[in-house]
Amino acid sequence: MKLVFIDETGDSKCLEYFGLSCVVIDSSFYRKVKEEFQQILVGGGWRKDIEFKGSYLFSASKGDIDIEVEKRIEIAEKILKLNAKKNSRMKFYYVSKNNSGKQKDDYLSLLPQLLDKALQRAQKKQGKDVLCLHYDQRKDISPREVYDSVVSVVKKKGYILLENVSSSGSCYHTVGILYADLVGYLLARVETISSDSELFENIPPEEWENNGKIRKYKSSKDLLKLIKSLNVFEIKE
Repeated sequence: MKLVFIDETGDSKCLEYFGLSCVVIDSSFYRKVKEEFQQILVGGGWRKDIEFKGSYLFSASKGDIDIEVEKRIEIAEKILKLNAKKNSRMKFYYVSKNNSGKQKDDYLSLLPQLLDKALQRAQKKQGKDVLCLHYDQRKDISPREVYDSVVSVVKKKGYILLENVSSSGSCYHTVGILYADLVGYLLARVETISSDSELFENIPPEEWENNGKIRKYKSSKDLLKLIKSLNVFEIKE
C-alpha cells in the first residue's frame, strides 16, 4: 500500500506565494519511520503535546519555548537524515504558484497536478495498488472535495483509494503530515527569500551571518540537502 501525506504552505510576508508539499511512503516502511521520528522528538526534549511544525523551527517564541532554535535545527537534521540513507524510505514532492487570493481553489487545482507527478504506475500485486491519502486538516476543504479533485489521477495511475480521503489535525502522531509540513516550510523559505534580490544586493556577503533572514535561508538550504529524494516542480498555469 502507498501512503500519501499532503500539507500546504505559504509566507506571511509574501502573500502571493502558495505551495503544496507531498510525502509518499510504502506502508512497509511506515512503522519504522514513525517510531524513529518520535524517538528523535522525545530524545530532543520536544513536548509531545506540541506539534513539530516548520514554522516553529526558527522561532524561539513559538512551539516548545524551552527548546532553543539551535536545538530545533538539530532535531530537524536528525528527522530529515532518516531519509538520507542509500535506499530512501520516503519521497518528497513539491509545487508552488502565485496565490490567486482564493487559496481553496489553488489547493484543489494544484493537488491533482502534484499527485500526477508524485505517483508512479501502481503494481497490481499484494495490495500495492491501494492508496491511503491523508491531508492536514483545513476548515474550508472537506475530504469529499479532496476526493473529487484527485480521484481521476488516482485511477489513471492504477490505484484504488483505501476507504475515503482522510483529514487529520497535525500533531505528535501524524508523522507523515509533519514531514510534509517541515519540507514544505523549508522549500517555501528558500524560494521566497531567494527571490528577494534587494536583500542580497544591499547586504555584503561578509555581513550575511548577521542577518536573520539570510541565516534562515542558508539553514533551510542545508537541511534540504539532507533529503535523498526531493522533487520540486513548476506548474505552468
